[in-house]
Amino acid sequence: MRKLALALVVVVAAGCGSTHSSTTNVSVMLDWTPNPDHVGLYVAKANGLFAKQKLNVSIHAPSDPTTPLKLVAAGKVDLAVSYEQEVFFAAAKKLPVEAVAAVVPVPLNSFMSIEPTVKKLSDLRNGTIGVTGVPSDDATLKSAGLWGHVQVVNVGYNLVPALLAHRVDAVLGVYRNVEGIQLAQRGFHPTVIPVDRAGVPSYDELVLVASKTRLANKKYSDMVQRFVTAFTKGTIDARTHGAQSISVLKKVTASSTKFLAAATPATLHLLTTTCLIVPQWQTFGNWMHTQGLLKQPLQASAVATSRYCRA
Repeated sequence: MRKLALALVVVVAAGCGSTHSSTTNVSVMLDWTPNPDHVGLYVAKANGLFAKQKLNVSIHAPSDPTTPLKLVAAGKVDLAVSYEQEVFFAAAKKLPVEAVAAVVPVPLNSFMSIEPTVKKLSDLRNGTIGVTGVPSDDATLKSAGLWGHVQVVNVGYNLVPALLAHRVDAVLGVYRNVEGIQLAQRGFHPTVIPVDRAGVPSYDELVLVASKTRLANKKYSDMVQRFVTAFTKGTIDARTHGAQSISVLKKVTASSTKFLAAATPATLHLLTTTCLIVPQWQTFGNWMHTQGLLKQPLQASAVATSRYCRA
């Protein structure tokens, strides 16, 4: 298991003590609205860790969640938060982007059920599963051994309502640290099975993405190194000071205090590293190709790098 002390602290030690005399403005586009997944970024900003690296960081939520990678590739924002799958899809479309750090280094996507008879995947056989209809749904069901053994119902993004109305026995496409928490706070006892426990290779749910073209420029590459250094220290601080993390998030999210009080610790527990493991990316990329999500195999080293980790 990747350990925080081994995988995170080395990055911080490698990048401490910025000698830059002028401050660099850095724009970051999130994958979605601010939430506990982004806690390392916001704690780094609140604690002055970006400022210590001579970075003036502005963090923005996207008006269109499909655009962050395109904006990075076009140089309209400096960095973006996106998904490992989307980085592979972007590479297949020749979009010049590269993942440089892990924001959430484990899968969040999960199978979820509130039916008392469902405690494991095999309990879903001959049942119904609600999905959003994204391409990875079928691939995940196949890897879980459920394809052809369940009735698949496309409920769009109404996954939780479908679950609560008992239209389906389970859903796929919900996050263990979001919907899992919300259901528990409504008095349910959901069965939650992350996809990496259901036959899908482990992957980084959320990653920090840079412009591959601009990384050839020393000034931009140096900025990315300083950013990752500060973000990593922010993640360590967030894990170490959970109460402060909740306080920071309260100022930037619309989520309730009750939700943040439960979801933030659940998320912090998962943030064991900001380092990317390229061989693991290769395994996941190979899975995507085998499952038909990628028409051609891709080299993970072309879409992700661990050089900013310096571990």
